[in-house]
Amino acid sequence: MRITGGLARARKIAASLSIILVFGAVLIGPIDTATAQNSPAKRTPAQGAGNAQAITAQMETAIALTRGGKIDAGYAQLLAALDAADKLDDAQFVMERYFDATAALRAVKRDDLAEKLFVRAFQSKAAAHSPPGNADVLLMYAILLSDHARIAEAVPLYMKAIAAFNAYWGEGSEESLIANDKLAVALSANGSAASATNLGRHNFELSEKALGPDHRTTWKLANNYADMLREIGAPAKALELDLFAIEKRAKHYGENHLNTLVTVNNAGQDFLNLGRFDDARRYFRRHRAIATVLAPKDPSFAGQADAWLFYTDMLATGDAAMSQADLERLEAIVANEENFADFLRIKAAVLAAGKREQRGEPDKGMRLRETALAISTRAFTAQHPLSFEIKLGIATALIADDPNRAVRAFTALDREMFDWMKREVGTSGDRAVAEAIRAHADHLLFAFGRFATGAGSSVAQPAFAAAVLRWKTLGGGDATALRQLETQMAGKDEETATLLRAALRLNGEKQELFSSGNIDDWARSVWQRQDAAEKALGKRLDAIGVKLPQDPIRPSQLLAPEEAVINYFITRQWKADRQSKEPLSATVLYAIVETATSEPRVIDLGDPGRMVDTGVRTEIARLRATRASVPDLDAKERDNKALDVKGRFQTLRARLFAPLEPVLKDKTTLYVVPDGFLFAVPFSLLPGADDGLLEDRTTIRMLTSPDALIAIHAREKLDRTGAMLLAGGIEYGQPGPMPLPGTKTEIEAIAKLARARGAPVEMLTGRGVSEAALREAIGKARIAHLATHGFYHDSTASGLDTLWQSGIVLSGAGDSRWPLRDDRDGYLYAFEVMDWDLSGLDLLVLSACETGRGDESFVSGLRGLPTALGIAGARRALLTLWPVADEGTANFTVRFYEHLAEGLTYSDALRQTRRDARDGKVAGARDASVWAAFVLFEG
Repeated sequence: MRITGGLARARKIAASLSIILVFGAVLIGPIDTATAQNSPAKRTPAQGAGNAQAITAQMETAIALTRGGKIDAGYAQLLAALDAADKLDDAQFVMERYFDATAALRAVKRDDLAEKLFVRAFQSKAAAHSPPGNADVLLMYAILLSDHARIAEAVPLYMKAIAAFNAYWGEGSEESLIANDKLAVALSANGSAASATNLGRHNFELSEKALGPDHRTTWKLANNYADMLREIGAPAKALELDLFAIEKRAKHYGENHLNTLVTVNNAGQDFLNLGRFDDARRYFRRHRAIATVLAPKDPSFAGQADAWLFYTDMLATGDAAMSQADLERLEAIVANEENFADFLRIKAAVLAAGKREQRGEPDKGMRLRETALAISTRAFTAQHPLSFEIKLGIATALIADDPNRAVRAFTALDREMFDWMKREVGTSGDRAVAEAIRAHADHLLFAFGRFATGAGSSVAQPAFAAAVLRWKTLGGGDATALRQLETQMAGKDEETATLLRAALRLNGEKQELFSSGNIDDWARSVWQRQDAAEKALGKRLDAIGVKLPQDPIRPSQLLAPEEAVINYFITRQWKADRQSKEPLSATVLYAIVETATSEPRVIDLGDPGRMVDTGVRTEIARLRATRASVPDLDAKERDNKALDVKGRFQTLRARLFAPLEPVLKDKTTLYVVPDGFLFAVPFSLLPGADDGLLEDRTTIRMLTSPDALIAIHAREKLDRTGAMLLAGGIEYGQPGPMPLPGTKTEIEAIAKLARARGAPVEMLTGRGVSEAALREAIGKARIAHLATHGFYHDSTASGLDTLWQSGIVLSGAGDSRWPLRDDRDGYLYAFEVMDWDLSGLDLLVLSACETGRGDESFVSGLRGLPTALGIAGARRALLTLWPVADEGTANFTVRFYEHLAEGLTYSDALRQTRRDARDGKVAGARDASVWAAFVLFEG
């Protein structure tokens, strides 16, 4: 927080660190590390022989002229003194004089002249000797550029300055840490929230380690990192840092010190954002007590404390009406740019706008919202979380009076936030940051969905449906365009199609890695490979004169008359404290239904938390607990059990499908795109309108994403001569997982079927099913079938990423394991398989336990093996939702392949195999614990 004068103005360009590093011409050469390390690291002026003292005196005179308002005369003398200094054999002395001269010009707001001196400094003879002063001047120049929204030019200079500080003083030095912090603050002010916050965290953690928790620079970096967290909407994390800084600063500087006051005020803001009004008041009162002591130095401090206390009281009233006097006082804060921080003025304007609208004064309310946006755009940027919140308020306020204009506002904000969020999440490097950023998008989509199914349904539904299509995955239009063109090129131009598949796969992997916080050397190598793949693809497309599709294809364009897409989508409204046990204040599940002949229909299905009732939860728990083969039951017992299962799932069907029936009518094929917890729902158990199941009369195909429709009918039947890879009968370690003898029988039966039709078969078994062997063999196959143990563990308890908590077991695996990217440990984790190229597979079967499960995530819908396999490029994956019986599973999968050999599509073969199992035609698979466990994810 800056107590007076607000934040730096005119910061209008948002660009992420990953992007802007490639921009801008750098005016200096590389840092000469050897020279730097041999240079004396001094801060005091070097008094060499000759005219150093005279030049210093001349500089002081020139600076005095400048400060006195005689800019031209002072600038002329500065140039003369600097020219004289450059003739001396003392490079450090020269660069220190440039530092003094530019600081003087910046102080009198002549940044134009200061910039000329910065350029001149690095054209000087002294700069070529790489003295320590180069680092200081570089940093000052970078700060000037970023203050003028020239962040693309500034970042290379920041990086040069940081490299110089590292060379002269060491990476963990106070000088280097402060330079890094200046870069983080500049990125934050220019809208690069993720890059800034990641750098802020890195700086603070490094300072704690290198300088220690009792060093004042560590407290400063904690304060600035907390600012960044607060700005992106993570006040709980910010509060931890602010309380740390308060304790240290109060002990070192004393209670009544400006640095203590700043951090106390920040903690008050944290509590305010968390809705803890009493705690906020306590800290703002503490702020005021400090301000009273500091009044002789700056009497405005107390007024700022009073304003924060007043704002807290007004915010705490909730929906209660506000008196005219209080409203006018709130608006006076908005108007007082001189005395109140921009952040407070923005918050006051938004609160006052709501109260004006409550009083039936929408025009006054809108003017206040537009004022708030103008302040935020000027103080931060138009692509900043604060600005997005204000724009969302504007769009929502328009609903009552002008729904058409509201649609335009929502649509514009949706596109703007999508581009910003995709860039920021893609470079976040921290899952907490990624989730904080996505939470802003969730609030947009929550409000948009309410609008689309409420007052503005007639005009807003198509726009909301289009937004959901983008947000369902973070790949958005880029991934859809790549997939669309790959489908067109496949079989016609395999060189181009291969490049498209590589770009698509690496794009998804990079997005997942960076949004999960796994920023290590491996993640950076993926980024480099993805960049190289995009360049190779661009070069190829230029050579053949082809461009990526510009207009995203809609599901309705890909459907036959008898087909429909049901795209389920959960919107969430988050509490300020997303770290609390119950971080959600509200959730709504929507079904977006599209057909070939109608506009998208958005249907509000209510709170998804109430979707799965006790009966369904009990049945799913029973199915997950059934690990052994189920004994055959007599007819009466089977009928009673079937009725019991049907009854338990009847309510779920009524909630998920019944509201959609007027739209679906005669549709015989439904493409279902789940979201969140729906990935774990066995749709094959949903009852139909008659005595049977829903899938008895309707084909249900599960898609991992809506754009899977683009290639849904490509290679959807068995290639009779396509190579098959089979793995089973695996020897695990000692001690290790329980042997699965049925898996050897399973793959031998499947191999017999394949060879009968003339298909090449490769079998891996015993000790030969290593990660390396499997990865090499799978690249040659059209179908891969792996029969082994699978595993899934909820990541909540361990804190490990879900992609390290799900996978399959291979040869040599022991009982104890720790997630490693290692092809010799016997465990193939989702994180590892994500980097494999499975784009040659038409089908991957994981005949193992719980391979279809994952953690619900509002960054990518579901995280687990389905995510990893989709990124790796597998067209279809047959997975399981819970532990399955060895014998029944083996027989079930063999029957599945028999139906494929008969010419059924993959989805129809699975559907028919389920029927056979229910009818008792598949030994050991009659119970739903076997046949309902299997789900085919396509796309």
